[in-house]
Amino acid sequence: MKKLIAVAALALTGCAIGWVRPGGTPSEFDHDRFDCQRQAAQMYPPMMMQRQISGGYVTPSHTQCYGYAPNISCTTYPGVFVPPQWALEDANEDNRSSQYNACLRSLGYEFHMGFK
Repeated sequence: MKKLIAVAALALTGCAIGWVRPGGTPSEFDHDRFDCQRQAAQMYPPMMMQRQISGGYVTPSHTQCYGYAPNISCTTYPGVFVPPQWALEDANEDNRSSQYNACLRSLGYEFHMGFK
């Protein structure tokens, strides 16, 4: 019976995921979100950098043989160089995100991950 009451209570309270401020309206949040995003972007503008995500390497050489004894013909193929792979990433992304979160918290918002 207690489990049923708890489930009913959770269902009635609803689920809130994201930034919320007691008494705040969606339009106030949109305004504050935009201001915080602008402030964070001014403090930490995008700084694109290349980052190596895998090193270059040489595949192993291999030998293939054809025919039947005593007429077997073998060819050895050398390894092939596979160049390193690079990705473009924003070096300021984490700082910008932290600043955005701090800005919203300073305005009284809290981030909720589930039931409120």
